[in-house]
Amino acid sequence: MLKVYDAKMVPLYNEDKKIVHQQALWHKVVTGIVFNKQTNSLYFQTIYPKESYTFDRLDYIDFSIGGHVEDDENINDAILREAKEELDLSEITPDFLGIRICNCDPAPTYRIREFQYFYGIETTQDLKDMSFLHSDKEVKSVIEIKMNDLLDLLLKIKSSVLVNEMVLDRETRQGTYTNNVTLTADRIIPDYYDDKSILEKILTIKALMEK
Repeated sequence: MLKVYDAKMVPLYNEDKKIVHQQALWHKVVTGIVFNKQTNSLYFQTIYPKESYTFDRLDYIDFSIGGHVEDDENINDAILREAKEELDLSEITPDFLGIRICNCDPAPTYRIREFQYFYGIETTQDLKDMSFLHSDKEVKSVIEIKMNDLLDLLLKIKSSVLVNEMVLDRETRQGTYTNNVTLTADRIIPDYYDDKSILEKILTIKALMEK
């Protein structure tokens, strides 16, 4: 169950997740981008189709971590839980980057009204050294992209870049690592181009990486 809010974030009542998206009800989520200062890299995920989706979702890359805040859960516990569930990360110290308002309708039966609590999460691990054995089975792969390459895509300077990718077997969660995979601009969710608040968050992470 999720806590439902009005557009000013005043709590109202609890509701089932599916109904929340069907009826475009406001709720809270946590979102995180994992970064590595040493390699100037960011980590994104791709996903296997979710049972909760009522539409065909293209094979986009998405934020490193993302998930609903349960009705009885605080925000900090939610980001730590999602980091463990989705990327098998523990002992992290997330940096809170602010709240993003997400208001979009991917499909008539799947509508998003979210208060996204957005975080930057530092790791010292290269993708090839990471283990995802306890990660969520919805995570299809993890992509490692250089900060400057991501910005070149978002600013439409380049139409493709080379990335590293760890593809995860859905059942065993064993990973197959490949470097120099071509990532094209159309694999980026359109919101990343259209919503300037996402670029602002990524630039904030760039500043964290340069400290």
